[in-house]
Amino acid sequence: MRFALQVGLTLKQGQRTLELVRELEDGNYVLEDVITRRPSEYTRQRLIDDIYKNRLVVLIGENPREEGGESIDSAMIADIGSLTEKERTKLEYRLQFVKEMARYRVTKGQREKISQIIEKICKSSECTKRPSVAAVMLWARKYQGSGMNPLALIDRHRFRKTRMRLSDLHEKMIWKVLKRSYFTTARRTLQYAHNDLKEEFARAKKSNLIPPGEAVVTYATLQRRVNSVDLYQRIASREGVARARMVCRTAFPDGVPSEAMESVQIDHTPLNWVVICDRTGLPLGRPLLTAAICAYSGYISGIYLSFYGPGVTSVSGVLRSVIRVKDEMVANANLKQPWIAHGLPDEIVVDNGLEFHSFGFRTMGMTLGTDITYCRVRTPWLKPQIERFFSTLNTLTLMKGRITKTVANVMRIDPYKDAAITFSDLVQGLLMFCVDIHAHAPNWRKMATPFELYSESIDRCPPVSFPMNMNQLKLATGMSKELTLRQGGIEMLGLPYGCVDFKTIVNKHGHGLKLLCKWDPDDISKLYVRDPDGINWYTADCRWGSYADGLSFNQHRLIREFRRRDLKSPEREQSLLDSRLALHNHWLDTTTSRGRADALKAGRYQDLTSHKVLSGTSVEPVVPAPAKLILPAEVPTLDAEIPSFESFSFS
Repeated sequence: MRFALQVGLTLKQGQRTLELVRELEDGNYVLEDVITRRPSEYTRQRLIDDIYKNRLVVLIGENPREEGGESIDSAMIADIGSLTEKERTKLEYRLQFVKEMARYRVTKGQREKISQIIEKICKSSECTKRPSVAAVMLWARKYQGSGMNPLALIDRHRFRKTRMRLSDLHEKMIWKVLKRSYFTTARRTLQYAHNDLKEEFARAKKSNLIPPGEAVVTYATLQRRVNSVDLYQRIASREGVARARMVCRTAFPDGVPSEAMESVQIDHTPLNWVVICDRTGLPLGRPLLTAAICAYSGYISGIYLSFYGPGVTSVSGVLRSVIRVKDEMVANANLKQPWIAHGLPDEIVVDNGLEFHSFGFRTMGMTLGTDITYCRVRTPWLKPQIERFFSTLNTLTLMKGRITKTVANVMRIDPYKDAAITFSDLVQGLLMFCVDIHAHAPNWRKMATPFELYSESIDRCPPVSFPMNMNQLKLATGMSKELTLRQGGIEMLGLPYGCVDFKTIVNKHGHGLKLLCKWDPDDISKLYVRDPDGINWYTADCRWGSYADGLSFNQHRLIREFRRRDLKSPEREQSLLDSRLALHNHWLDTTTSRGRADALKAGRYQDLTSHKVLSGTSVEPVVPAPAKLILPAEVPTLDAEIPSFESFSFS
């Protein structure tokens, strides 16, 4: 199809129809509205661009019509290669007559000259079938009226729609049965629906609604009706909307990042290994990996490994890993390649986990000035880079301690017995994989490595931004909660916090005020408290410094939970109950009724003073032994010799 910028060219602009009426000396063109004759001036460049961008639609001649009255789009692309061999042969046969007329400047109304052209072509090409003059004139009229569109010479049956041969009552019964027996979540077969349709027609024939000879619909007809329904609707009615959205998903150009750190995808996955503790050698279980990846290049921006499960702590840790400069980490881990990812991302793409909808995570996004984009539920293809990275982790060659699915008739290896990798070795191995291997593995779709794509994008982009200081980073990525300020300061999970600045807040607002507090999930020795009258933050130290220094938030919660279970153990409760009962019996025994004189006499007799109690001396009463008769024979005698003494006088 072709058009020329000449007088009479008709264009469609929305609901308006424009006609080219004049070419000016400077090369511009004047178009007029065919109804109001309001002129509009276009430059040649603007006019051609608007036509190619479909802001102006060319209307050329009369479009061929179908039997149903629908026109063939004159702007459709003539893909000759999609025609069958028979159709291409017929098209070439008709085109040689039409183009021969254009070569000799023969118009479509010169019958004699057209007859001569037909005679000439039939002799030179030895055509077995000679067309009539009227047929050639019709071909020329269609070809010129469609703007030299070859599709205009194709028979109309190519564009004909097949009409339904069944009556409206048949169609109504077919769709009723399909809706009842096939397009349901029961997911019955089409053969079941066809049998149901036979029974429906049998009842209709018995009721004289359908003549006996017309109460038959073949299986192929029923199958064509099913295929006429959109695939999305078919799957959604039988398997659910989520499955239909996954099967019929498509890729759109909107939202695709064009630079590094423009979009960072974050997600969690449990690793398929059992890790043992470096200090105790005991199995720790399956760790959770939280990773962040650049959506443009596929370059790993940060990782965080923990045993706490998905939560705000994991997200906070991976965000700080993304932002920090990792040169020192690379040097300590003895990695071969640098880790060049650092700085704040422009957008964070996450799924719909509870931790991503929490107040703490949304506060992080607002504080860092980063947009948060939530993917639709059950649409993992909206963040394919992080999902693809997680799938590559299963290829790591760690045999012992690996968790695998149970296979029938295969000896099952207990990973908790064969765990052979320590936590520090696992972290070292993940760093080596992310920095030295994954970053330099070629991406065959983009014909480059993630490291090359990331570094080239960083070179042509403005420098990345960082938070103002580390305290701001901790505030931005820390956990937050509103806590009450009391006379003893602020208490968080049993830990008391205080600072001198609390005196100013208490003097102005009093006690019982709720303040927004933040803390580092990896170190709860300090609590950051926001001033209720401004945006300043105060730092409150934990009064139990020896306990809270370097203690993580989750570790403190586990310690409290362990001690709570220990203090509530049945043994401790029974022991406490026995002690309370013994104390109760003691008070009952020592407070029995007795006279005042007897009580004082007993006290004096036992010589009771506080000195004996405090010094640990026994305060038991001294009871004299009862008197009894002793025989002379029972008196012990000494067998020792009596010494002799000499006497002398002083006179």
